[in-house]
Amino acid sequence: MSRTPVLPYGSPTTLSGISENFSFHSSPENFITARILAFQKAHPSIADSRTPIRAKVLNRNVAVISSYHHVRQILCDETIRSCLSSSQAYDELMAPFFPPPNLLLLDPPDHQQRKGAWLERMAVLNDDIRPLIHTQVRDHFRTIPSNSVIDLYESMKFLSWQILLPIFIQRDDCGMGAGNAEIEALQEDLLRGQFSLFPISINTPFWRSPRSKGLQARQTLQALLQSKVDQGKCPFVIGNAKEGQDIANHLLLFTSSLAAKALASLLTAVLLNLFVFKEDGSSLSAKIRALKDSGRRSQYIRSIILETERLSPPVVGIMRRTTEDIVVDSRGETIPPTLIPKAWDLWLYFVGAGRDSAEFGETAESFESERSLNAQPSLGEGLAFGAGSKTCLGKDLIRTVATEVVETCLGLTHGAETDDPSADPIITLHGNRNELPAGVQGWLGWQPKVRPEEWARDMKQLPTQRPRKPILIHLQHQLAS
Repeated sequence: MSRTPVLPYGSPTTLSGISENFSFHSSPENFITARILAFQKAHPSIADSRTPIRAKVLNRNVAVISSYHHVRQILCDETIRSCLSSSQAYDELMAPFFPPPNLLLLDPPDHQQRKGAWLERMAVLNDDIRPLIHTQVRDHFRTIPSNSVIDLYESMKFLSWQILLPIFIQRDDCGMGAGNAEIEALQEDLLRGQFSLFPISINTPFWRSPRSKGLQARQTLQALLQSKVDQGKCPFVIGNAKEGQDIANHLLLFTSSLAAKALASLLTAVLLNLFVFKEDGSSLSAKIRALKDSGRRSQYIRSIILETERLSPPVVGIMRRTTEDIVVDSRGETIPPTLIPKAWDLWLYFVGAGRDSAEFGETAESFESERSLNAQPSLGEGLAFGAGSKTCLGKDLIRTVATEVVETCLGLTHGAETDDPSADPIITLHGNRNELPAGVQGWLGWQPKVRPEEWARDMKQLPTQRPRKPILIHLQHQLAS
C-alpha cells in the first residue's frame, strides 16, 4: 500500500454536521464509537488500526484520535506540537469564561514561560495539603449516619467542593459557608453557559440565555476571587499586583465547577473500584487492609488510582487546532500515514486511547488493580491529565487528594489531626456490582465490549463523565479501636 499520507477516513456533509453537533453533546462515546464501527465495517482489512477518523463537531472538520500512540505523538512530539494551538481550539468554548493569562489556553512560547512559576507554586501547595484533605474527608463522612444509603457521585461532588475551596481560598474557614456556597452557585452558572448548545448571549428583561448568565457569573467571580487574593486568602505568595491578577485568573479555573465535577468523577470511580469491585472474591479495600507493609499498601493504592485514571478519565478528551498541515505516522505496513490539514481540529479521545490494546494488551478494556505493579517500565500511564509540556498542572494535587480519600476511608491515617485514633471513622461502602447498569460497568472497566448505546444510556460524558442515574451505596462507619 502507498505510504503517501491520506486524509482521515470519513466524509461528513454539512447537513450531517448539524446533527452531529447534537449527537456529540449527547454522548461523545456513542458519537465516536459509532464512527469507528462504521469505519471498521467499510475497511475490514484495517479495522483494528485505530486510525484517525473524520467527523464534524461544532460545524468544523475534526480528526478523532483514539490511538494511544497517536495521542502521545501529538502531545509530545515537538515537531507536531509546534503546529498546534490550544487557544484557537478553545476560543469559543472556554476563552470568554476563563480570561487570559491562563495556562490552559496559552500556546508556546508564553506557556512554557509561565508554567515554570506555576509548577513552583503548586509544589509548595502539595507539600502541606494532606492534613487539610484528611480533615475534610473525615468530617464529611462523620456527618453521614452509619447505615445510610447515599448517592455516591453527589456525595463526592459535595466533598470535592469541600476540598478544593479550602485548598485555594478561605483556608481559615473550611466549612461550606455562605461565601463558598456563592462561589459554587456562580461557578455552576459559568459552566452551564460554557457548555450551552445555544452559544449566543441574550439578556432581556424577560429571559437571559445560559451563556449570558455564565458571562455575568464570570465577571462576578473574577471580582470576588480578586478580593480574596487581595485579602491574602489564598495559599500563594504574591509579589506584585500583576502576579495577584494572574493568580486570581487561575483561581477561577482551579475552583471551577468543571474542576469539582472532574474530581467527583474520579473519586466516584476510585471508591467503586475500592469497595464494590471484587477480585478473587475480596474487595480491594479488604486486600489493602490485609497488607502489613505500609510501603506495599501505598504502592497498591497508587496502582488502583492509576488504573482508574486509565479507564475512567474524568474528562473524555481535549482539543487542538492545526496551524499547519501535520502528518501522524501509521501503525503498520499496510496503513498509510494520516494527513491532517491546517485549520482542522483534533479531538484527542482519552477514553479510547486508554483502552488501546496495542499499548495495554488483550486486557486493555478490563480493570486490573495490580496492572502498574506488574507492568514493564515501558508501559504508559493513562491520559487523564494529558501528556507532554501541557500535562495538567493539577495532576499531583489530584492524585494526592485521591490517595488521602482512600487512606482516610480505610483508617490508614486516623488521628492525624487530633492524635486520637477514636476520632476518625473507618468507612465501608457496600454495593451490588450486578445492580450497576452495563454502561457504568463499561466506564469502570468491569464489563468489556459494552455497546455504544448502553454507554450513552447510562453515562453522561460532558462536561465530565458520571453515571446518568444515582449510584446508591450503603455506607457504614465505625470508630477505630
